[in-house]
Amino acid sequence: MLTILLPVILLISSCSGGEEPAQAEREFTLPDDGIELVDAWARPGRENGVSAVYMHVLNGSADTDTLKALSSSVAGLVELHETYDRGDDMMGMREAEEPFFAPRSVTSMRPGGLHVMLMQLNRALTEGDEIDVTLTFARAGEITISAVVQSP
Repeated sequence: MLTILLPVILLISSCSGGEEPAQAEREFTLPDDGIELVDAWARPGRENGVSAVYMHVLNGSADTDTLKALSSSVAGLVELHETYDRGDDMMGMREAEEPFFAPRSVTSMRPGGLHVMLMQLNRALTEGDEIDVTLTFARAGEITISAVVQSP
């Protein structure tokens, strides 16, 4: 039973709490149109384990855009997850139900909230590594970003 619970506990703790490294609240300038991804970073993770990627999604378009797919060469499975309050002072994590990005908005993916979950890592991710993550949007199309691995 412990072998089943330990990875689940590590998965939830790796995606909750903490602050973004060297990131303070700041103002963003939206692109004139479309989606721009900024300030991407990822947590360290062990081979066959998990990690999370955080960033800000800037939608300068007049239209809502929808995230259709995610991929990364370092993970066997990539999903958009959200942290939520399960009640009784317990937090949980689940696949995001509505991966929509409102028009002329900034959506912050950060610890304890929305994030890109990397599962089934095919190698260890250590501080200083750079990894690529591809997000495919219905309107903006495919956008590949580079994220530096950092400890929170």
